[in-house]
Amino acid sequence: PRAHRLQAVMKRLGIAALMLATVLIQVTWAPRVTVAGAFPNLALVAVIAVTWTVGVRTGMALACFAGLTLDLTAPGPLGPHALALQAGAYITGFWWRNLDRDSILHPVLAAGVSTGVYSLILIATDDTLGLPVPPPGVALQLVAAACVYNAVLMPFALVVVRKLHAPLTRRIEPT
Repeated sequence: PRAHRLQAVMKRLGIAALMLATVLIQVTWAPRVTVAGAFPNLALVAVIAVTWTVGVRTGMALACFAGLTLDLTAPGPLGPHALALQAGAYITGFWWRNLDRDSILHPVLAAGVSTGVYSLILIATDDTLGLPVPPPGVALQLVAAACVYNAVLMPFALVVVRKLHAPLTRRIEPT
């Protein structure tokens, strides 16, 4: 029992460290790796991978953590990134509960759809708050590029999260 509790704590710390690393990379290096004007949303991709691998409850909690961390690094109020990441985790969780979990296609599609919803939430929030937003044509191009970019990254994120999660989920046999 004690080993199981330690294992659970280590698993949570590993996933939390992954989320913090993705947020830090997203706000420092990711903007330098653009495709069609969009850069990867590593926090969202990680939230989707964690939700798909570990479960909805963990994904929602980490979405809140990562979103608030992103909000602390962004201009504007606290909350929009957290709300947008929560939407991505919720969509992925709904997908995860109702479709084939073994297919790689479903988390890839969940990444694309979640990226679109995430982006629309941020655009709507910025517009509501009077913050600058791109013209609709530019916004559509950026959202579409981001959807594809994040969908392409999803299989790699799943491999990383599964590798972090798998060794810690093996049952410890009593000695």
